[in-house]
Amino acid sequence: MLMVTRSPAVRRGVGPLAHLMRGPGLYPVYQPIVSLLDGSIYAHEALIRGPQGSSFHTPDVLLAAAAHEKLNYEFENLCIIAAVDQWGALSQPGRLFVNISAQVLVQLIKQCGRDALIELAKGLGVLPRRLVLEITEYERVPDMDHFANAIADIRALGVAIALDDFGDGRSSLRLWSQLKPEIVKIDKYFTKDISQHADKLKTIQALQQIATIFDTALVAEGIESADDMRVLRDLGIAYGQGFFLGSPG
Repeated sequence: MLMVTRSPAVRRGVGPLAHLMRGPGLYPVYQPIVSLLDGSIYAHEALIRGPQGSSFHTPDVLLAAAAHEKLNYEFENLCIIAAVDQWGALSQPGRLFVNISAQVLVQLIKQCGRDALIELAKGLGVLPRRLVLEITEYERVPDMDHFANAIADIRALGVAIALDDFGDGRSSLRLWSQLKPEIVKIDKYFTKDISQHADKLKTIQALQQIATIFDTALVAEGIESADDMRVLRDLGIAYGQGFFLGSPG
């Protein structure tokens, strides 16, 4: 089986993250993505954590350290392996959302072939149709056409595609049009306190029109209050995610 493995750079690295990656200190947690219609759990998103009580506990710090130590590729591969491995062992129902940056996905396909993630998932007990690649940092893609071809290769193997933290940037809209992702996650800026901001409500209504054109399901991120959940549900948003609906665990 072709595995997505840690590179020699991690074994040689002298930074604190490289040291952490060589041990058991990193682990995944899973946050539910909930149907706003009936409250059922639709999926879980895998999130990485470092040791409790340390400065490396949160994903933002870990990602910044990966960039500083030039270990983005190795770090994201490790996160994917950890997330899929534990999820396969848990045998939970529903889909699994796994984060991967656009540049790392392109690099992964180039170095390992398009079957790498699929063989990894199957080998760890997760069927491709239950896996959702949640694409991050897609606005930094220098060659959108090449990236779209890479996404087409992944989708042909049965994996669904989601765009993370969607805002209103021009390149984001172009990628939505090119990739036609099954799922788009609306950035929490547009959902936070939506019950108090008519402009945010109008923005989400505009995104709903685009989603209808491309047959895309929307996930509202950052739901932290009952009022915001009710507004989003009444708007017809299919799914939600946030601490009000469930914490990572």
